Amino acid sequence: MIVAFLTVILFAGLIYAMGLINGIMHQVGVQNDKQAGSPLWVNLTQASDATFGQVNSSIQALRMVAIVYILGLAVLVIVANAMQKIHPIYFFAYILICLLAVIFSVPISNAYNTLMTTNIYGGLLNGFAASNFLLLNLPVVTLFIAVLGGIFLFINLIKTGTEGSGL
Repeated sequence: MIVAFLTVILFAGLIYAMGLINGIMHQVGVQNDKQAGSPLWVNLTQASDATFGQVNSSIQALRMVAIVYILGLAVLVIVANAMQKIHPIYFFAYILICLLAVIFSVPISNAYNTLMTTNIYGGLLNGFAASNFLLLNLPVVTLFIAVLGGIFLFINLIKTGTEGSGL
């Protein structure tokens, strides 16, 4: 939950910062074009487009990286639970931990909603469409992953004897 929230915020910050740097470097190049023809003149606009412009266009892929990372974490929880063999007495502890996760996911989801509505990063968070859906519905997503993980944790699929024994 927290990792997904921080991932989206960090990636949005990186995209926003690179956009600012690209814009500033492009403006410096335009202002430097007034000195064209002098012996020390360098085309900074072209240099900015060739360096920061390329990085700025490629860093936009962090939107997809964020959703793949979040979904990967969800799959990891389910697969890790499927690979463990655990005593059924820990079912109640699992339920308590999952309830705490659902309860703590509500303020995280509300904080993310506040960040989206205040247009931090110039409204760039709105571009993370799939991540926005998951983070704005974080309590439901957390509950779904917890239930699915609990099913796989306690049905003991494909385990015989001491395979996957944690105790």
